[in-house]
Amino acid sequence: QAFPLLRFQMFNPLNVTIVLSSLELWKEKDKVAVAEEADVLLQRFLQWKQPHLAQRSYDVAYLLVYRDRAVSVGAVALGKACQKDAGAAVAVYQSSATLESFSVLLTQLLARSLGIGYDDPQKCHCPGSVCIMSPEALGFSGARAFSSCSAGDFQTFLRRGGGACLFRQPHVAGHSHRRAPVCGNGVVEPGEQCDCSMDKECLKNKCCSKTCRLERGAKCSSGLCCKRCQFKRRSSQCRPPADAQCDLAEFCNGSSASCPPDLYVQDGHDCEHGTGYCYRGRCQSPDLQCQALYGRGSRNGPIACYEEVNSQQDRFGHCGVRHSKRYKSCLRRDLRCGKLICTYPHSTPLASIVAAVMYVQVRKHLCVSMDY
Repeated sequence: QAFPLLRFQMFNPLNVTIVLSSLELWKEKDKVAVAEEADVLLQRFLQWKQPHLAQRSYDVAYLLVYRDRAVSVGAVALGKACQKDAGAAVAVYQSSATLESFSVLLTQLLARSLGIGYDDPQKCHCPGSVCIMSPEALGFSGARAFSSCSAGDFQTFLRRGGGACLFRQPHVAGHSHRRAPVCGNGVVEPGEQCDCSMDKECLKNKCCSKTCRLERGAKCSSGLCCKRCQFKRRSSQCRPPADAQCDLAEFCNGSSASCPPDLYVQDGHDCEHGTGYCYRGRCQSPDLQCQALYGRGSRNGPIACYEEVNSQQDRFGHCGVRHSKRYKSCLRRDLRCGKLICTYPHSTPLASIVAAVMYVQVRKHLCVSMDY
């Protein structure tokens, strides 16, 4: 019941389509101990899902838990939607919750995984009385819109390459049987030409009928290459490059409503003046990564910073984690293969709400590392 609100109302303004790719119900026993609060439960769920959901096709995995009362009602890793090892959230449905308030909670958690922060009422413009990412949205009826800050955060998330999985066609499949197509569920299935979901959506969509057939004269009803029920002309750009050096733009072919698959420059190609390499459409340059984390002026740390920090075997400096969950020390030849260590050019500490930051003065450089 909560899913249609997320799919058809909450995320529509961001041009994001939410697809429920699979659903697993635990009837006999909980596969994860659920007695702890949401943040602890999230860590347990992350550990459980790595081997158990490895064969599933998904971007974010949710664990939904019922409790009479809870101190915290949700936990999520910020900006990790497309990362298999961290794309997860825990949502707690309390006895006092309404369907609407729980839908807002699910939306907030999913938005957080898409890099969207909570609103500051003094800085964010909201088209309604209360926006979805407002602190009081859970107790407010009618929160359906994202603020200007939310839209900006999402654009930043995409620009930095965090949303690569959002451009892939979702795979929806059952375990052992194929169910009959359902007209009105918002998913175009075999035998359907279109599916505009709920009646209100059909009234807005002039291309698709309530019987999931295209209206007379319509060639399409949705898609990045569909406009006013017709295919966009050949060579119309449908997906701009997410990275100027390593990604490629995609263009409509004039005969399909879908944008072609996301293509990018071959992995290993030089970028950023030879300081980095392209990998999966992003320039993996240490300087660019430092600037993304700490702002303009930050650069990849000198070897002295790496020697000082990545030899510590702690959460701020290491070369991986052993099976015993203890950190590995970096051999000298591997110092730059461990945690990213940057120079910090600012006079005030980094205001981070998602990670702990460590600063260390090494000779004339202020080196910085993040537990992130």
